[in-house]
Amino acid sequence: MAAEPRTQHPFHMYDAVMAQPQAWASIIQRIRPLTGQIAPRLAQAQRIFIVAIGTSFHAAEVGYHLFRYYGVAVPIQTMHAFDFALYGPNLSARDCVIVISHRGGKRYSLEAIKRAREAGCYTLLITGEGAPSTMQYADITLKTTEQDKSSAHTVSYTGTIAALSCLAEALGQQHHAPTFLQEEFPTILRACLETDARMAELASAHLKHRRIWIVGGGPSGITPLEIALKIKETSYLQAEGMPVEVMLHGPFQCVEPEDLFILIAPGGPAQARVLELATMIKAVGAPFIVVSDGTAISIQQDAAGVCTIPCAPEPFTALTCLIPLQLFSYHLALARGTNPDGFRLEDPHFAQAMKLVQL
Repeated sequence: MAAEPRTQHPFHMYDAVMAQPQAWASIIQRIRPLTGQIAPRLAQAQRIFIVAIGTSFHAAEVGYHLFRYYGVAVPIQTMHAFDFALYGPNLSARDCVIVISHRGGKRYSLEAIKRAREAGCYTLLITGEGAPSTMQYADITLKTTEQDKSSAHTVSYTGTIAALSCLAEALGQQHHAPTFLQEEFPTILRACLETDARMAELASAHLKHRRIWIVGGGPSGITPLEIALKIKETSYLQAEGMPVEVMLHGPFQCVEPEDLFILIAPGGPAQARVLELATMIKAVGAPFIVVSDGTAISIQQDAAGVCTIPCAPEPFTALTCLIPLQLFSYHLALARGTNPDGFRLEDPHFAQAMKLVQL
């Protein structure tokens, strides 16, 4: 049953953002035993493909970093479901294909599973509760959260990353504190939610920029793509997210002083390059906001705003830095007077346009 629409704060998106720490802990507890059973089968694979679309694809890319962090020996490749279904690699029965689809009804996610099954691959589906039965013929299904009541997916993103973390932990050769996923990390996520008032303040102060650029590197090079998507979906503003090295090779040349940058700069190998970009932004006269774990000290004095989150192992900063920016996106929509849940379907032109394609 569709959720009752809301017309004022708190919208469904806000409730979903706030639910993420508990959702994470619940998923870890529930699926950890199953991922332990799956791991020996995955360990026999020649290759593992993680396949998805949209927000789920961003989660897949975080999954790559998680598998690397835990020392997974099997080669991992992420692919967009459209490309995998229509232009994908040659597959064999020795491959494993993990498809992520929270709603469970995306056209090319379904085609990806079909293609993998026809090739004899071992298939695993990561999906939300209540996904349609058409997606349920993977060899194994991992259920994450209830369906997002907002079109701007947030808690489902975190739920997918929780599932991928469990898989990486079970399959990996590098072992870390067994309590981290279940106990320490949900506490860190709760601390990230305490940035709500600060992000509301920054959203109100930075509503009128020509364009918002979101930039990071490594695992934090994925978060800009997800947050730019959230801003576009909820407040319809011009937002572009990209890894720092992509920004330096051409896009920076179209920056104007009236733009806003959000620099995601937790500790890690990519941070130094993001700090270099900050000096360039200052030179052209554009303001920037810094989201970091307190280690990007050298640029904070020049920032138009700073958001500090707790330290975490670098792959997990893809979530710790994400949560404040989900809140920033939400508060931008409130300040703009748009409905962050509605996918702009209240506009009859956009509602009609969306009927013309099958997602």
